[in-house]
Amino acid sequence: MKIKTPCSTSNLGPGFDTLGLALNRYLILTVELNKPQTRITVEGNGKEHIAADETNLVYCAAKITAKKFKKNLPAFHLHLHNEIPAYGGLGGSGAAIAGGIFLANEILQLKLSREEMLNIAVSIEGHPDNVSAALMGGLTINCFDEERTVRCRSVKIEQPLSVITCSPHFQVQTKQARKILPQQVSLQDAVTNIENVSSLVAALICGDVDALRYATAEKLHEQYRAALIPGFNDVKKEALNAGALSFNISGAGPTVFSFARNNEKEIGEAMQRAFSSHHQHSSVEIMNIENNGAMRCE
Repeated sequence: MKIKTPCSTSNLGPGFDTLGLALNRYLILTVELNKPQTRITVEGNGKEHIAADETNLVYCAAKITAKKFKKNLPAFHLHLHNEIPAYGGLGGSGAAIAGGIFLANEILQLKLSREEMLNIAVSIEGHPDNVSAALMGGLTINCFDEERTVRCRSVKIEQPLSVITCSPHFQVQTKQARKILPQQVSLQDAVTNIENVSSLVAALICGDVDALRYATAEKLHEQYRAALIPGFNDVKKEALNAGALSFNISGAGPTVFSFARNNEKEIGEAMQRAFSSHHQHSSVEIMNIENNGAMRCE
């Protein structure tokens, strides 16, 4: 059995903890059943930081899912091939959690809906943006109802739109990126974010890519998290000068990204040069939107 789950960018500027967008780099799981004992092997990006024992996040998510339904996982060989850039901000943990839940659903024939899998994923991850994109694909728009059940809408994005990511070679801990944020914001800043996230969702659905130039602006987190990314303002300036439609932090960072319709290579190189001027090595990926979520390949 082979399963692949996409990586993702989240927030997209003003959609803090709400919006996710699946991208075409994957965590690929190959599973061989009927083994005498469970074995986990890893290859690909960041393999030295991915556990190859029962603390592996894919395995943990699968085990939590099985336990929830009073089932036991059989022994298997789980091989992970990671295509997702490993420096943070591109939903690696979300892909692992989604992949583990999807794996348990397949092996144990639980017949869970995507919505049921998502709520298990959020109970593990704590927020829905990346795990929803990994499970559902496309642009995911998330909220909680009064009982704290996640309600997600996945929108397929049909217009050609590139996502250029640039990952500086250091880590930003999500806890640190959250701790730096203020607990209160002004009414005007809150209204600005509501305006922009509404415009952003409408623009992506309607294909109005020019609106990305203003609708990705935000007031809740990036001005604070920018301090954790050396050269942030210069990287932003150079990306926009090279023709990017937008520039934002991907998730909690340190990866940054731009939407673009052309000049993708030039935009990526401009971001790398700007990081280099601040003594930061970085890696660029030019990605497309993935409209499918976690899926069984064979």
